[in-house]
Amino acid sequence: MDSTFFSTLRAAQPAGAAPPQIARLRDAIPRWRRQIFWAFQVVFWLAIGAAVLGLSRALKPAEPTPWFPVGLRVFTGFVASSLVYLLFDLARLRGLPRSVRWPLLAVVAAVALGASMLLLISGGVGGPTNWSGETTLGPLVPRLVATVFWCVSIFGLEMMEDLYRTQIQLAETEATTMDVELRMLRAEAAARTFELRQLQEQMNPHFLFNALNAVVASKDDPEAVESVTRDLADYLRFTLGEARTFEPLSRELQALDKYLAVQQARFGANLEFRVACDRAAHAVIVPPMLIQPILENALHYGAQTSSMPLKVSVTAKVSDGWLEVVIANTGHWVAPDKTRSPATGIRSLRKRLELLVDEAATVDTLVDPDLDGGWVRVVIRMPATLTLPPPAAAAPGLAAEFV
Repeated sequence: MDSTFFSTLRAAQPAGAAPPQIARLRDAIPRWRRQIFWAFQVVFWLAIGAAVLGLSRALKPAEPTPWFPVGLRVFTGFVASSLVYLLFDLARLRGLPRSVRWPLLAVVAAVALGASMLLLISGGVGGPTNWSGETTLGPLVPRLVATVFWCVSIFGLEMMEDLYRTQIQLAETEATTMDVELRMLRAEAAARTFELRQLQEQMNPHFLFNALNAVVASKDDPEAVESVTRDLADYLRFTLGEARTFEPLSRELQALDKYLAVQQARFGANLEFRVACDRAAHAVIVPPMLIQPILENALHYGAQTSSMPLKVSVTAKVSDGWLEVVIANTGHWVAPDKTRSPATGIRSLRKRLELLVDEAATVDTLVDPDLDGGWVRVVIRMPATLTLPPPAAAAPGLAAEFV
């Protein structure tokens, strides 16, 4: 019983368990109580009978074994104690305070078992009385001793039941609390998913405006228009594809090849770019659109503040378990416009990293006004803990030098 109960209870307590499962355990207690009581009754009165027979044989081995008197005494004790228990198992008596119920149970049990013994004595079935003679007190003494042991055992069973009920109530409370927490986590996850989807969806129109400007800039060159349109379509296939929570950095790097080709058509000779990424960085799992919003800022503000040609570089490497991505451009730092939508740029990236990674991920801005007319660098650092096998080679089209 004990091991079965606790194994069932433990099975009902994990996070996936529902309160109704524990409620079924609670509802099963009356059935367990009845099973335990009847098993106890049989074992207890058989043990009493065996003890009386053994004592009789030990004290008077020459006399015949008193099978019938002992059997009748065991039977009457079994019946009387069973009736007492069933009486106190009624809802009205079971609901009494323990300070009232237990003394009342002990008194009624003693009276009932004593009355059954007196009934046997009046019928001429009083023995064996080897230890006190043929008196009324002699047969009553073992019955009173049995009453004490029976009551103590019943009280012990009820205390065990109370302990089980308490543990089930604790488990039910814990399961209910965990269910509420799980619902809250699901709601929070849904809210984060919605927020991330909004952030990603709001970045696409911003890029489209710039891409369409690149097409317009090439309107006098049909071949250039065709090439830009093809590159734009390939990049849109990446940006407008199924939203993912994480993906290998190599996927965005391949898409950036198309993005930079579109921007090259837009800026022409006024843009020089370099993309360099080590093989280990290709396999790092990152949030999608990690680089593109920062690169778009580099092109937008760099074109306003840099001498031509505008130089832009993207580097990525893994060192000591950290991924470091640097997007740099010539020009000067432009203070953020508070009226600008937070769906793009550094604030958007910081928000997404906070939602998807943790506070360990950082986005820092470094300004070097004295180097080659001025450089602005955005440094992204995040744990490189989730990796895929590195690609056989770097993504095609990513040049190693300025082109």
